Amino acid sequence: MNSCCFTGHRHIPPQERIALKIDLDVTLRSLIAKGVDTFYCGGALGFDTLAAQSVLQLKKTFPFIKLYFILPCKSQTAFWSDADRQIYSYLLSHADEVQCLYEEYNKNCMYERNRELVKSADVCVCYLKEKNSGTAFTVALAAKRNLKIIPLGLSEEEKATFESRFLSPQILLEDFEFDIS
Repeated sequence: MNSCCFTGHRHIPPQERIALKIDLDVTLRSLIAKGVDTFYCGGALGFDTLAAQSVLQLKKTFPFIKLYFILPCKSQTAFWSDADRQIYSYLLSHADEVQCLYEEYNKNCMYERNRELVKSADVCVCYLKEKNSGTAFTVALAAKRNLKIIPLGLSEEEKATFESRFLSPQILLEDFEFDIS
């Protein structure tokens, strides 16, 4: 086990952000201690950005770890704010490698990005709260491929129901076929 991918929602409620960041840092340090040295990120707003920032911060202490981006398309930031584009540009410029799947957005590029993230990893660290989401699709795909799933940012009640709600063998990937743009 030496690689990890991230998936999570674009919106993180402000009241959850600090606790999620701490949970992410503790989890990443634990994974690094267990030999994980390669991290794959999809470059989306929200959790992806938080995860990439955390990895870059940890590279100062653990310079051997790598951050790779697998991006859905070059136009991913077309509707983002200037501030979000600046953060994105900074993250990409400090990554070890950036792979872009498509020149322009198409209806499958987000799914393809998520599939590539899962294919590249042994562990999936996620911030998953909504069942009808691209994050839920990605976590279901990771579970089907027997990746270790590490959910973050959950209340005790959410932790108790996470597996049955999101990792049930009865969940079909086809249940998630919707536009996740």
